[in-house]
This record gives sequence, structure tokens and C-alpha cells, in this order.
Amino acid sequence: MSQLQKWATPIGALGIALIIAAFLLGILTTMRRDYLLFIGGIGVVLIGFYIITRPRDTTRQTSNLNIAAQGGNVILFALAFIGILVAVNYIVERQFSQRLDLTANQEHTLSQQTIQVLQGLTEPVQVTGFFTPETAAQRQQSERLLKDYQNVTDKFVVQYVDPDVNPLLAKKYENALPGTLVFEKGQRTEKVYDADENSFTNAILKVTQTQQPAIYFTTGHGELSPNDTEANGLSAVANYLKQINYRVEPLTLTISNTLPADTSAIVIAGPTNKFSPESAQLLKNYLDQGGRVLLMTELNTDLGLDELLKAWGVALETNIVLEPTQNYYGNVAFPVFAEFSDSPVLQNMRGQLVFFPGARSIKELEESGQDLTALFTTTADACAKTDFEKIKQQTTLQCDEGDPKGPFTVGYAIEGAGGAGANADARSRLIVLGNATFATNQSLNNREAAGNSLLIQNMLNWLAGQEQLIAIPPRDPNVRRLTAFTATDVNLVFWTSVALIPLAALVIGGMLWWRRR
Repeated sequence: MSQLQKWATPIGALGIALIIAAFLLGILTTMRRDYLLFIGGIGVVLIGFYIITRPRDTTRQTSNLNIAAQGGNVILFALAFIGILVAVNYIVERQFSQRLDLTANQEHTLSQQTIQVLQGLTEPVQVTGFFTPETAAQRQQSERLLKDYQNVTDKFVVQYVDPDVNPLLAKKYENALPGTLVFEKGQRTEKVYDADENSFTNAILKVTQTQQPAIYFTTGHGELSPNDTEANGLSAVANYLKQINYRVEPLTLTISNTLPADTSAIVIAGPTNKFSPESAQLLKNYLDQGGRVLLMTELNTDLGLDELLKAWGVALETNIVLEPTQNYYGNVAFPVFAEFSDSPVLQNMRGQLVFFPGARSIKELEESGQDLTALFTTTADACAKTDFEKIKQQTTLQCDEGDPKGPFTVGYAIEGAGGAGANADARSRLIVLGNATFATNQSLNNREAAGNSLLIQNMLNWLAGQEQLIAIPPRDPNVRRLTAFTATDVNLVFWTSVALIPLAALVIGGMLWWRRR
């Protein structure tokens, strides 16, 4: 036996080990593909060395040749099949942009919000991705998502640059680091470091909007605060607005007799104290001149805005609406709404649920001259309680004989002719709701309150004249966990699939080899 034949078996085993190692490294790490191919290639060469130099039994030469021929045919068919699959995958990847997304919540499909933003582009947006060989995995993830963006519009131009090869271009963008994507339109640029749809679409909005919309939240009357991160705060609303390039500012009406010129909309969130006549007049003048206001009220509060609301065709009623038919887990004071009127504010709300934790009704007045749309109306089984002193003494609430009967409206969207303002569309817009708690952090953090989140987003975008953003937001991954398994069950499944079954196959193969040797 020659020296080569002595080393054939260990060298062949090393080749198999290298191929397995390359496969596992490709799954478990972000190692560059060319390195993996190099390791796997060495493994193939070593296996080929084993096949050529392995010891042979001359008495079984003929039989071995027949077996080798059969084995060679099988290998050829297998390689041909793999080659066909690779070729088909390559052709489909290069020639066809359509993809079939079979995930439960379509998480690999662009949201309608992003599609509307892309379709609204009138000038090209340039994206420059800075990636090195070490960040190849990040580039692959970004490239896959950016290709989906390019499939929607031809106004989206993408290029990839290695900052080590082209340092001057990286320096142009303040020494962009590997893994950075720069969105650019004209002189406006925005850097993105995360390869996700929310970051990309937000960057497009920032570089394409000529003016950053400003939303002002009134203060000084006990309102809910956009800076409050506690359960009753509105920080979740503020964070959403900032993500899509709104500027969120406080507004104290008693400081000045004028409003900021860049006001896109004003939010009055759950005030508990009355507005002064001067502040009420300031808000009325703003609306008359094409302003946009969201008024979210709470129970049993006098806001001092009766004359303003009367001019817009509505009046707040001093009651609490009880809904015995459609409510939140049997709580009659939490009406739930699943059917919505034909209003731009409620666009794409089909299939969603909205609940108001304690709502007052709103009455429509006659001959206001404004365009009113009822947003939320209870069933005819609903009733209203007006004696709040008696309510405080009751442990449970229910509809009694003599209570005013429904249906009741707890939300209106109102439009009227205005003058001028920060919005391109001069039409005045006012939304009045009989509840403010539905938009608090506690409500929006409830996984069952997706409709509440979508509603507050839609209302603010409609008021600010950003109708292209009224759509289903990007979806979160639909993570499904096997909660029925115990730790013992998980370990059993792991060791059975990873160790026991492969070991059994190896033992059986070894026994068969030993019998036939």
C-alpha cells in the first residue's frame, strides 16, 4: 500500500468535514459567500483525492466498476437536478420582480402606506448604500428590500459603493460608515442605518417634503401631554408623528394672541379646565381661516368652547354612553365600533376594532352650513347616563328604564370653507370626539387596540393634509411561539432531531458498510 493510499481515508473524511463546516457556517454566521465557497471547494477537492487514491481490492475490480458506474449515474442525475434548480432560481431572480408572499400578515410585502408614498414621487430619489465585504449580509438585506421599492416606481435610483474603494464619495456624506444608506433628493439627505421598511419610507418623506409639518398640542388646561411616557400620556402618538417627519410642539394659547404660522394642525387632548374666551376666540379664528383642529374630550367637563362648536354644527352632551351590545369584554362603558362611515379619516379601517373607554355623545345641530360626517355611532340598544353624582355611587353600570336611548354619535369629522394657512388645501377641518383615553399610551400599547392606533394616525394625517399617509402602516413580524411545550419537551425535540436521528443513520450506515466490506 502506497503512502497516498494510507492517507486517502483521513483526507476524504477531512473533505466531508470541510463541506459540512461550510454549510453550517453559512447558516449560523454572516461569513462572506466567497469564503464559504472556498472552504467547500477544498472539501470537494479532498473528496476527489480520496476517490482517486483510495485502496482497491483487485478481486472485486469488475464489481466495483459496475457499482461505481451506477453511483456515477446517480451523482450525475443529482448534479443535473441541482443545476436545473439553480438555473431556474437565477432566471426568476433576474427576470421577474413579482414575489409570492405566503406569510400570515404579508410581512414581506410593502405596506399600502409605503406604496402610496412611492407612487407620489414626482422627482427621483437617489439611494447610496455604503458596504464593504465585511458587511455583505447587511447589503443583501438592504438590496432585497430596495428592489421592492424599485418595483413600485422608476423614481427610485439605487447604487452601492465600497467606502474603502471610493473614500471621496464616503467623505461627501460626512464619512459614511459601512452599513449606511444615504437617501438624497436635491440638497436634502437622510442617513439610515437599519434595513427595514419603516426607516426607508421615513427617510423618503424627510428628503421629499419641502416643509416639515408641525402639530401643536395645547397646554395649560389639564390636557394629556405628548411628552408624558406614563400610562395616561400621549408619547406613543408623538413618537409616531416624529417617525413620519412631523414636528411636535406645545402650544400655550395664553402667551400670545396669534398662532405659529407653520401650524399644520392643533390637538386639544382631554382638557379638564375651561378655555378663556380669548383662547376660544383664537381657536375659532384659526378654524375660520382654514385651520385644522382635533378636539378629544373627556366626561363631565365644561371646556368653554360651546360657541365655537355651535358655529361648526355640533354640541357636546353631558353624559356617558353605555353600550350593552357591542362593548369591550362586557364593560358597557367601553363601546366598541367595528363598522365605519365613508370618510377619508376611516379609510382602510375595515376589519379593525376601535374602543372608547368612557365616551360622551355629540349632538348635531341644524343648519350649520358645514359638512358633517358621523364617524362613530352606537347601536340602538345603547343608553346614556346623565347623573354623574349617582354614577359615582354605583358599583355597576347598566341601562335603566327612563335613560335616553341610542343610537348616539360619539365622533364627527367636519369640513368648511376657510381662508389661508399652513395647509395647501385651505378647507377648514375639525374632528370632535367624545373620548380622549383611547389615544393614551395605555390604550395604544394594548395588542387588541390596533384600530385605535390606526385611527389616531389617520385623523392627524387627514387634518395635516397628508392623506397619502392614511393607510395600513408597516406590519410587525408575526412571531408564533410554541407555548404548549415545556423545557423538557423542547430539549427532547432538539436532541432527537439534532443528535439521535443523525447518529442512528450513521450507525446503520456503518453496519451496512461492515457487512459488505
